[in-house]
Amino acid sequence: MNLLFPRYCLGCGREGAYFCADCLNRVSLCFETVCPWCNQFSPDGLSHPACREMSPLAGLTSAFNYVGLIEKAIKKLKYHFVSDLAKDLTELFLTFVGEHKAFTQFCQQTPILAPIPLHQKRLNWRGFNQSELLGKKIAQNLNVPFCPDLLRRVKETLPQVELSKEDRLKNISDAFILNPRFVIHNSQFILFDDIWTSGATLREAAKVLKRAGAASVWALTLVR
Repeated sequence: MNLLFPRYCLGCGREGAYFCADCLNRVSLCFETVCPWCNQFSPDGLSHPACREMSPLAGLTSAFNYVGLIEKAIKKLKYHFVSDLAKDLTELFLTFVGEHKAFTQFCQQTPILAPIPLHQKRLNWRGFNQSELLGKKIAQNLNVPFCPDLLRRVKETLPQVELSKEDRLKNISDAFILNPRFVIHNSQFILFDDIWTSGATLREAAKVLKRAGAASVWALTLVR
């Protein structure tokens, strides 16, 4: 397959791999951690004490900034259907996410990892859910249970990145429901998505889990 369809670095075009060693050295890591409710700096990405009563998310972990090589890779995966990029992205992501101590401690409690679902129409168009592809590989490596159908997307929404902050909230409101097959009282969860923009999508999904009795929900994304 590599002979017939060689891979080229998404950064410089060099043949051999999607991420060459030189371009990997220039990947923009997301060092600043923020509260998932107010998006202001918070150690380890934990919700601020003052935000916890309002926030359905206990914390937020992201590995990269949405620029350069990683931005190109995510766009290739989502919009050009290069699904084999998921393996390379996951391996790269897991190299750095282990540096987040609070998230590592949360994983020791064996939370269930659930990807943000796509609406059926978008799933039919794309053929796969990139968050499910990535999330499954991440769950395997973190040694936590994976539940791809925990949530259902019942509202067809516009891409969040194209909207204003106010419109994002309206767009994503009531977009998710809990799959009625599951009872989640006192369980802990990691909600996974590829991108954190304003956080509206992950907060809305987390609200559904918290209302159903989830003990704690952590947000995990590739980029912010």
